[in-house]
Amino acid sequence: MSVLTAVMQKFTPTANARRIGHIGLECSLTEIHLVQLEADSTGKISVHAMASVPYPCSYDELFSSPKIMRTLVRKALASDTFHGHRIVSTLPSSNLQIMPVSYHVNKGKSDDEALLALLTERLDGDLTDYVIDYVRVRTEQHAEEHQAIVAVAKREFVISYLEALRKCGLETMHLEIGPSAIRRLISAMSTQNEHENVLAINFGRTSSYITVISGARLLFDQEIRFGEKHLIAKISENLDMPEDSVRELIKGHSFDPGSINTTSEPHNLDIDISSALQEIVKPNFLELAEEINRTLIYTASQTRGEAVSRIYLLGGIARWRGCDALLNSLVQIDVEIIPNPLQPFEHEPETAGTGKPEIAVATGLAMYGMTKHG
Repeated sequence: MSVLTAVMQKFTPTANARRIGHIGLECSLTEIHLVQLEADSTGKISVHAMASVPYPCSYDELFSSPKIMRTLVRKALASDTFHGHRIVSTLPSSNLQIMPVSYHVNKGKSDDEALLALLTERLDGDLTDYVIDYVRVRTEQHAEEHQAIVAVAKREFVISYLEALRKCGLETMHLEIGPSAIRRLISAMSTQNEHENVLAINFGRTSSYITVISGARLLFDQEIRFGEKHLIAKISENLDMPEDSVRELIKGHSFDPGSINTTSEPHNLDIDISSALQEIVKPNFLELAEEINRTLIYTASQTRGEAVSRIYLLGGIARWRGCDALLNSLVQIDVEIIPNPLQPFEHEPETAGTGKPEIAVATGLAMYGMTKHG
């Protein structure tokens, strides 16, 4: 073999050439989630690495201790074959304000200028104190009123969050909002009907987000005061039980109304506990159902009557067994826990089914720049 041939073979892409994407990183309520995808020379995308590692301390302690955070990240990266240290991440929802806005763009003005003028009236203090981003949502062509989903965070927190990641040896290439990651993932999952309208509820620690994806576009996103922390505290108060014990109790019991069979043993302790848990949280789920119904009406008004076909649940409360059945009993639409988020990228039998609903946001983040969905 000549020297020239050897050099050409070394630098010419082969059929096995791969492009490895950035690591999608999400800090959820109880775990850090990492997902990394890769594309082969044909463009087929598959899973390169994934990890979910529980926090060794509380959520608040994690972000106040760089040492604990650094150890956690290193443990997560070492748990699989992650490549590099470049990440796409999202700010924790507790430090982020997301709001749908309607605005008019005067002649000669841009969307940026119109939104900044609107936010000047809505936000306290100087706009330079905030980091602001927005996503235009689907609007009828030539409509006078424009709509967008705006994300606002205190500049001070954004800087400290990025610095915390930097101290972990990570390089943040892109920072975005959770709804954009969810939109990207659900668009990839809706391969059978690219124009399907899907509603997703991402349950957070102190609040949750209702997101509507219409086809491949984000149509609506709104924060609601419905979080795992409040429900845990409510159950704790009603049962006179420590919150840690409540979390263990929830793991062993179902919120599915169908699990309570009145014809079965009258004094079955598990059934009694499940019944008590459901009675405590049902008023909160009724309020959630009302929010959903308002969103369904809004969606129909924006899509010429096209209905939402299903509701996906993800995030902390989605781990509660039977929570989908409880919500399904209160709304007239199919409700399900989001399927395996890695399913669109699992092509080998041995890797099938490895994804769990909790990594949905991290998967959507990892898709950034890797797929046609953005």
